[in-house]
Amino acid sequence: MLQTLSIKNVALITNLSVDFSAGFNVLLGETGAGKSIIFDALNFVLGAKADKTLIRYGEKEMRVDAVFTDLSDGCRQKLSELGYEDDEICLSRMLTVDGKSNVRINATPATASILKEVGAALVDSYSQHESVELLKTKNHLAMLDKFAGEKVSIQKDVVRELKSKYNSIIKQIESLGGDEFERERMRSLLQYQVDEIENAKLQLGEEQEVADRLKLLNNAEKIYQAVTSCEELLSEGASSAVRTLQESVGALGHLSAFDEIEECRQRLESVRYEVEDVVETLGNIKSMSEFDEKEFDRLDRRNDLIKSLTKKYGGSVEKVLAFVEDAKVKLNDLSDSEFLLSKLENEKAIVYDKLIHQCDVLTALRQSSAKEIENKILDELKQLGMKSSKFTVKFSKTEPTNNGQDVVEFEFSANKGQEVKALAKTASGGELSRFMLAVKNIFTEIGDAQTLIFDEIDSGISGETGNIVGQKIDGLSKHVQILCITHLPQVAAFADNMYVVTKEENETTTHTKIELIAEDKISDYLAKMTVGDKLTQASKQQAIEMRIKAGKMA
Repeated sequence: MLQTLSIKNVALITNLSVDFSAGFNVLLGETGAGKSIIFDALNFVLGAKADKTLIRYGEKEMRVDAVFTDLSDGCRQKLSELGYEDDEICLSRMLTVDGKSNVRINATPATASILKEVGAALVDSYSQHESVELLKTKNHLAMLDKFAGEKVSIQKDVVRELKSKYNSIIKQIESLGGDEFERERMRSLLQYQVDEIENAKLQLGEEQEVADRLKLLNNAEKIYQAVTSCEELLSEGASSAVRTLQESVGALGHLSAFDEIEECRQRLESVRYEVEDVVETLGNIKSMSEFDEKEFDRLDRRNDLIKSLTKKYGGSVEKVLAFVEDAKVKLNDLSDSEFLLSKLENEKAIVYDKLIHQCDVLTALRQSSAKEIENKILDELKQLGMKSSKFTVKFSKTEPTNNGQDVVEFEFSANKGQEVKALAKTASGGELSRFMLAVKNIFTEIGDAQTLIFDEIDSGISGETGNIVGQKIDGLSKHVQILCITHLPQVAAFADNMYVVTKEENETTTHTKIELIAEDKISDYLAKMTVGDKLTQASKQQAIEMRIKAGKMA
């Protein structure tokens, strides 16, 4: 249960800490005092979407801490699956005006998504937003499946696996080209692509070799002239570099007895050999750079072909060769497509029959649970004073999906003689509040959360109906901790603990505070809820009688 909630710089709240107890905890206060802000802060620390507008004006950050103790076995199991084995859970969340968030669970950093999962394991809530969600047909199947529990969950896994297999077969059939016309079109295209690539006889590394040779031929005249000039300077004529180096080496040859001179002679001889090697290399280059127009035209066409193929089939010769191998495989598959298609069509029919059968099994499980949930909700509604109400879970079929074939819609009638209609079309505000309470009462039985929040559950109801709602929530509080905002004294009369939220102003600011009401003062607050601030003996006596009727006073 929620033991302590600490709030700092959230809307009207400067710094607030409140301890809650087990049982039925009621929050009272004038409209605008800040009751809902306390629940907004709690939802924030439980992982709700961060909203910077909640930060108190003039402050740089807000922070909320919540401590949960006395965890149930079911709650412990869920938290253990999330990696938390402690006997109590401390949640802490901070948000700055810059949008930076900091989340800690038991003093260890955590993500907002993990916080949301942990929060869902600890607390379940009812709000006006949830009543809107209840009206949406798309949510009804999920609610039914949650009620049905593990048996439906296991069967959904079976359906999901078969649907995945069925989808895979459909994709394989489509990959073979669909109908005969489409397969023939695909076969012709693939054959053309294979022929075009294989006729080109591409070789790995060829594109670079062709590009380099074309570059050489494109610059043949410049290369020939430059190399010829260099050869003349290095090796031709009496003053050539080679001739000069030879004479220099000869001039020093008879002085080998002198180490330094011999070293110089050897270095000059080495240079002579290097220059002679350069001359030979230049000669080879000159012979290769002789322009051949036929060779140039052939290489130019080859280069264009390589560029065209690489542009169409992958960007490089390596990728073009990989493409053609893949195309051959596809072409081979198409050649055998009649056999493969026949085999796949038979397999598809078998898997589809299995899928439909397992969807029917899933439907039967859901319908069985639907009967159970119908009976439970009707029983709850009768206890809430709606003795003539009707409730049915309507089933219709759709094409098989990962979730089966069922479309589910909740239908409701509050009055005798009135036919059931979609929940959104027939339930008034008060009826919807009671219906939601019935749903929460049922789902609390199968849930693990130990704290249940009701934000203005009494919206749209009054009088004796309020007394029934209070009685029902009180019954729930025997199993889970209840935190409830209410404006009805009939509901508040059942409180085990009553808190009053007030708003205080001074010359510069406004802030919210919360106070636990002493047991001997609860009747006075109930009387004020009935007649206002001008208490009378009669109103006090009426409040005492309400507490006695609720079983909270002797």
